[in-house]
Amino acid sequence: MSIQKQVVRDIDRIEPGKMFTYQELPAWRSSPESTAKAMSLLVSRGQVRRFSKGVFYRPKQGVLGEVRPSDNEKIRLYLYAGEERIGYITGLSLYNRMGLTTQVPKTVTVATEKARQKKSLGNIDISLVPSKAPVNERNKEYLEVLDALTDIKNIPDSQPFEVLDVLSQKIKNMDEGALNSLVQLAKGYYPPATKALLGLILDTNGYAISRLLAEDLNPTTRYNIGLKGYWSQAKTWKII
Repeated sequence: MSIQKQVVRDIDRIEPGKMFTYQELPAWRSSPESTAKAMSLLVSRGQVRRFSKGVFYRPKQGVLGEVRPSDNEKIRLYLYAGEERIGYITGLSLYNRMGLTTQVPKTVTVATEKARQKKSLGNIDISLVPSKAPVNERNKEYLEVLDALTDIKNIPDSQPFEVLDVLSQKIKNMDEGALNSLVQLAKGYYPPATKALLGLILDTNGYAISRLLAEDLNPTTRYNIGLKGYWSQAKTWKII
């Protein structure tokens, strides 16, 4: 089968409106140059639309004519490479979804292993920031919790003790394996204040695994979070 026919076959399997890159086409692995030429021909014929350099989508028809990719589809481009997760939404968009703030930012922040950069995609802006840990589908939820703990003093509309209340409920719903993964990510990639806050939540809820975090902290360091007397065991973790 020619590369041209292979590319056409592969693209026919992609849902209209879904964005994709050269690298997601099987033909690219064996013949990148021929694949690029085949794509250029399909673009010129109108069978495929070029969204940006190296990014394409199949045209999708709506009631009023052709529909461009949705904002969610644009964001997905930076969350996945094919079906593999490479990033996750963090910052104000995440904290809004968690119920920690009412603010809805125009710029969506995505944590990824790519270099820090900003993207303007029509009516949505995306800010790529370095993730603190390698990202995959299994650990995304844990990284979200740890990011919220790290930003606890900077989340609009919420006091730090309120953030802890919300995150404590999420953590109490995790099983033993998830808690272990959460602690290991905190120990391996996050700053001491984040470890102390996670330790406080775990300790307050009676999880012995909190000692792994205590062992990882400098016993003379204090963390000025502003809990205002809430969370009675905060002093044990040198949190004020």
